[in-house]
Amino acid sequence: MPAPGEEKQARDVLGSVLDALPIGLYVVDRELRVVAWNRLREKGPIGRPRRKALGRPLRALLGAAGFRTTEPVLREVFRTGRAHEEIVEAAGGLYHVRRLPVRRKGEVAHVASWFEDITERRALELRLIASDRLAFLGQLVSGVAHEISNPLAGIAGCAEALSSLAAKAGRDSAREARQFRDLVRAEVARCERIVRFLLDSSRPSPGATADVAATVALALRLLERHPSFARIRVRASVPGSLPPARLDADSLKQVVMALVMNAAQAMPAGGTLAVRAGRDRRSLFLEVADTGPAVPERQRAHLFEPYATAEAQRGAGLGLAVARSLLRSRGGDLVYRARKGGNAFRVALRAAPGKP
Repeated sequence: MPAPGEEKQARDVLGSVLDALPIGLYVVDRELRVVAWNRLREKGPIGRPRRKALGRPLRALLGAAGFRTTEPVLREVFRTGRAHEEIVEAAGGLYHVRRLPVRRKGEVAHVASWFEDITERRALELRLIASDRLAFLGQLVSGVAHEISNPLAGIAGCAEALSSLAAKAGRDSAREARQFRDLVRAEVARCERIVRFLLDSSRPSPGATADVAATVALALRLLERHPSFARIRVRASVPGSLPPARLDADSLKQVVMALVMNAAQAMPAGGTLAVRAGRDRRSLFLEVADTGPAVPERQRAHLFEPYATAEAQRGAGLGLAVARSLLRSRGGDLVYRARKGGNAFRVALRAAPGKP
């Protein structure tokens, strides 16, 4: 049996090891009292000095709302002995949270809660995704514009030559040739508009804003006859009085359509899709919720990675990754929240200035 001095030394070493970890960590016993609280836990979203945390009930440190969310998870780990993982948004950051069982004499005596801040890492990953996607789009648009511009010049030249030839022919032939010339000119103008649209689409528009209600209504209208919505009830609650979002309408429409299609594909047997929006101080929020099966916990950490589709989804798996990339590039964000009886994706948007 170790001497008391040796036990104290061992506890001090263990405390130093916990403090050296690059993650926030606390440990609770079966009564949910805190028995360990490392240095980064003092600085986290529920940061408390260690001397005020040790020995106290976790309820007193997390508050009523936080404890209601955390207690069932801890009780489940104590009961099953299985670790629990999830991605949590807190205090503007994104955290990978692990609940790890600590066994003693064959039973779970404690649970360690491990909080890894992945905000910057995830933002970097998504910036790389966005950068790569935009670079590819720019190359594609440039190539398309180059390839289309040459035949357009030829078509225009042929139209003028046709007009000159028609002038030497009879009256009826001349009239028909002019009509044909006008059709060619109209098609040339249409192709030029397409090229200009593609070029403009590849350029960022930082000052653009979007009417949230109108954009959501348009996205839902475009999708209402899609086969995936045949058995789905759509409920929308988006006040028209919301200020415009600091995001161009095309990007917001792409985000809404990606989330709505994702929700519809998660309910192949039918269900309810709810879209609601509101204002939170200077920010706006948009939530798309479904009544399909919840995304499995093991997949939630990878939900916004390219090609990582949930089991209930179909397609290449780029919709959520691109949607979050678009939002974050303009100061917004997209997070997933499991809810009772379904899933919810919450969009955070910056409100455009100038409207109270």
